[in-house]
Amino acid sequence: MRRLIPLLAALVLPQCASSQAPEVETAFTNSLGMPFVKVAGIDALVCRFETRVKDYRPFAEATKVEWPKPLFLQGDDHPAVNVSWKEAVEFCEWLGKKEGRIYRLLTDTEWSLLVGLNEKPEVAPNLQPPSTGHFHWGTRPVAKDVGNFCDEAFARKYRNSYDGPWLKINDGHATTAPVGSYPADANGLHDLSGNVWEWVDGWYDPPKNTLRIVRGGAFRTAGDKRLMASFRGPDPYNVHLDSVGFRIVCEKE
Repeated sequence: MRRLIPLLAALVLPQCASSQAPEVETAFTNSLGMPFVKVAGIDALVCRFETRVKDYRPFAEATKVEWPKPLFLQGDDHPAVNVSWKEAVEFCEWLGKKEGRIYRLLTDTEWSLLVGLNEKPEVAPNLQPPSTGHFHWGTRPVAKDVGNFCDEAFARKYRNSYDGPWLKINDGHATTAPVGSYPADANGLHDLSGNVWEWVDGWYDPPKNTLRIVRGGAFRTAGDKRLMASFRGPDPYNVHLDSVGFRIVCEKE
């Protein structure tokens, strides 16, 4: 079950990565230990975290799905990477069958609502105007406490093999960080900005429908354009990337 939900963005609290964010009560925790919260304006419960290595492993072992390991170390609480859009959807279906629930990816529209964007749902994702100055954490400049991006820690590790820009901050992690390493937003969600890109449900280029969408930036992300809340990355549905993971939601009973 996948539904675009054209609700007013004002119904959803905008992202604000702050140590002063209010505590949000967990609505339920599933059989894998994944905690979900209620978010006003979203017709599903949203996982606090990006899907972790320890969440994805049981699915990978049960289904024998291809799961390439990244060229850097990860612990159980790091976000699962090298997972394609197709495999993320299959994980949701596997988990739903296991628990008797309906799990899915956030839609592109829902993801925009979570970060406070009031976009026109009839406009294709690749034609949505950029939200200049609007970031997932608000309007203040990027800082080391807002998320895991391409920064000085990344540069120290990869400067001899990486020719892109990096941010002049140090967020403490060169590659992926354990989920929840940075403060939650006002909805109780961690890492909606940074750490890894998140697959969402939707086509980047309708009506051609050739590419899927990733949102939110990652530990390789720098530059104002890609940091903006409105930025969408286009990727094939079956690609494995070490900076792309996913977040799931659970349909309300």
